[in-house]
Amino acid sequence: MNFVPKNRASSRSAHRGTSAHGGVAGFTLVEFLIAMALFVVLSGSVFAMFAKNAPYFNRQQNMAGLNIAMQNVVSQMQLDLVNAGTGYYPGTVIPSWPIGITVSNQLSTAGACNNAATFTYTAACFDTVHILTVNSNIQPSHPTNSAGSTAATSCSTTTASPFYIQPNAGQTPTQTAAGFSVGDQVILVKSGGGGGGTKGPIGSTSTAGTNGAQINTLVVTASPTVGTNNIALSFVVPNPGPTNVSANDPLDITTSSNSALNLGTQFCAADWVMKLKPTTYSVDVSNAQVPKLTRNQGGNTDIIAEQIIGFKVGAATWNPNTSAAVPTYSFYSQNLSTDSPSGYGSNFALVRSVRVTLIGRTNPNPDPTYTFRNTFDSGPYQVVGATVVINPRNMTMNNN
Repeated sequence: MNFVPKNRASSRSAHRGTSAHGGVAGFTLVEFLIAMALFVVLSGSVFAMFAKNAPYFNRQQNMAGLNIAMQNVVSQMQLDLVNAGTGYYPGTVIPSWPIGITVSNQLSTAGACNNAATFTYTAACFDTVHILTVNSNIQPSHPTNSAGSTAATSCSTTTASPFYIQPNAGQTPTQTAAGFSVGDQVILVKSGGGGGGTKGPIGSTSTAGTNGAQINTLVVTASPTVGTNNIALSFVVPNPGPTNVSANDPLDITTSSNSALNLGTQFCAADWVMKLKPTTYSVDVSNAQVPKLTRNQGGNTDIIAEQIIGFKVGAATWNPNTSAAVPTYSFYSQNLSTDSPSGYGSNFALVRSVRVTLIGRTNPNPDPTYTFRNTFDSGPYQVVGATVVINPRNMTMNNN
């Protein structure tokens, strides 16, 4: 086989465009500068587009977070409210259990409760709802007197502290006393059962129903004192008369504005003393910039949503006005004498449904270039509303 050697010219031509080590030759300086210029232009366009759309993305993210928070709040309240009035002791035969919910409404006549300039809200903007259940871990007790007698005529009163109760069956006085501590609220119920009443809207005079058994309530203010045959529960004596005020009835079971309530002052050995386990929803405005919806159960407070700027609670009843020729079924967030027809009259034995309305907002945007203003309160934030109607299962089975 014959080999024909190549000349130098053809060899240089064959290797043109490659480096001495066989690699591809790099860009020239002019090509590099052109590439850099194109990169700068494209990058600037991308970053400008990103900067323009970032606020929209953040707004959507904030709205999504707010919607999720509102859904969680509604779900939690539904779980609590649907079980209002549960947890009673099976041994107590009370036809119409006199607990369930109490609602304290704020009056709309109080004027503006928010500061539009600072985007802040006060406590006057928000209602409070208490979901009342009996503590199923504490056996209901019976009243007695200072001697600890079990005779039917052995009674204690709410007009003088302390209130005496008997040791529970199968327990020593010390064991029964261990179930009570400072801050516990108990409900007193006359044997035979029936309905009761709740406190009306703040600042108003309410009218309560008169059907049902006598009730009252007290809050334990000191560690129980154990006697030989009784346990003494200290409490703040209502003044004047048998009615309570918010200081010694934080759950609004009684009212100081109406003497027609079924409030008893004397409870005897056949009656009942039951420790409550309430769940309270209210709005904490200790930081007026960030109103928080809280859930308190057993003294433990959880923040379940922030930036809540609306919380209203109403009650619906079946024929709340017993003198009306035609039954009515409506929601009322207030119970004023000017309502037509009248509200639920603070008689929670008549409550059949609860309506909760929530309004939440995204965090206020203080940037002066942020021009968006909502149509609710003209604030620089977006708002979301949610309304839910809940039928407490234990309060809808005995329509009047």
